[in-house]
Amino acid sequence: MAKPDAMERWLEFGLGTGYRDLPQSVVARTKIAVLDTLGAAIAGGRGESVPELAALACHWGGNPEATLICNGRRLPLPLATLVNATAARAWDLDDVHEQNTCHVNVSTVPAALAISEARRPIDGRELIAAVAMGSELICRMSAAPRIGFSETGSSMTYQCAFYGVALTASRLMKLPTAQARHAMGIAHARTAGNQQGFLAGAMTVRLMQGIAAEGGVISALMAERNLTGSVDVLEGRFGYYHVFQRGKYEPQELVRELGGRWLVNDISIKPLYPCCKFIHGPIDALLQALGDAGIGAEDIERVRVVVTNKEVHDVVCTTRERKWNPASIAEAQFSLPFMLAWAAVHRSIGFQAVNPLSLGDPAVKALMPRIEVDLQTGSQNDGRGTFPMPGIVTVIERNGRATQRTVEYVKGHPKNPMSYDDVAGKFLDCARFGRPDWTRAEEVVEAVRNLELIDDAGRLVRLCAAAA
Repeated sequence: MAKPDAMERWLEFGLGTGYRDLPQSVVARTKIAVLDTLGAAIAGGRGESVPELAALACHWGGNPEATLICNGRRLPLPLATLVNATAARAWDLDDVHEQNTCHVNVSTVPAALAISEARRPIDGRELIAAVAMGSELICRMSAAPRIGFSETGSSMTYQCAFYGVALTASRLMKLPTAQARHAMGIAHARTAGNQQGFLAGAMTVRLMQGIAAEGGVISALMAERNLTGSVDVLEGRFGYYHVFQRGKYEPQELVRELGGRWLVNDISIKPLYPCCKFIHGPIDALLQALGDAGIGAEDIERVRVVVTNKEVHDVVCTTRERKWNPASIAEAQFSLPFMLAWAAVHRSIGFQAVNPLSLGDPAVKALMPRIEVDLQTGSQNDGRGTFPMPGIVTVIERNGRATQRTVEYVKGHPKNPMSYDDVAGKFLDCARFGRPDWTRAEEVVEAVRNLELIDDAGRLVRLCAAAA
């Protein structure tokens, strides 16, 4: 007799675990995720592709169920999820499980908040539990493969989100187990997402985040109407791991110590660097080297960066033609040489680094050809490598002096964590950028700090939304 698919265990755990069953570390980490994602979404209102997507969604219109953060319009639940999740990914400021190479809460939080508006009242405790369950499933699913995305072309960031959001939505919509199982089956049929957008510097890098979150919500809505999906969606003959990961996965990662070992606690919060997480270590190492040795950009002969992971190299260094001469904002966000050259010239990384005018900065363009990558993948294990990749940077000056610095854990990694107040500071910076005249940012910070006491979690979106 075939063993049960791991999703059966997950439905029992994901639907049956209450707020009081959650460790306080998971509660605290989930509140940080909510605040961090809201800040990213507010800033994302000014992100490339978001106004265009919001305009399209408003053109479609429909039942006013949930609010767009970028413009205050109320639209059907799936459309609000689509736009808000895309906005939260627009500047690549959202959190990442580094070892699993997977963005996480940028999918579950916008979906959960939209459902909380559409199906209100949903209180803060249930929101925390639902987000924690969906995000933990994303983390577990992305932990299991034993093959790298450079080989499969799959994006677990997008693919796992369909299932995680479907679980979050099923829980918030109070679906019985049988319907939730069908929601997972429908999500499996909808699952999509690949790495090609990263190679092309395309807007799909952020659009797919919204599409995945929308897809998980729609899957639950369809199941609620008694539409059905398949079973054995993870480990079946044509389940996720056989279709997208070539059957190379470790099944125990899906369920090992479930409820006792929480992978959501291993998620990294990003500092205010609006670029790929793979570049953060090299940025910090470079800034340390320049600051410690008093090196000016005009003194640099070349910068050598050690890259120890093939996945990192493929995302931020390939192809040379594109990464050493980015032609779009999305391309620049995933360009190691551009971001390091900008950091060297301007001594910081912020929103100013990623706008159309920045791409033509003459000092940055002059330095980029002198950013050298030393690819050393000899120690990479089981097809995926080890993350976070340390930032190992050597600056060679025109006078021949060499200064090397290594950064293992950037601020925000669980081994160099951000506190709630640290994330509140990032939220306020995002708010000032996204909506300079907005006056309710501090109110949101305090509301999320006490999220478990809120009776109507959907109120958070309405606090954050721009005036319609």
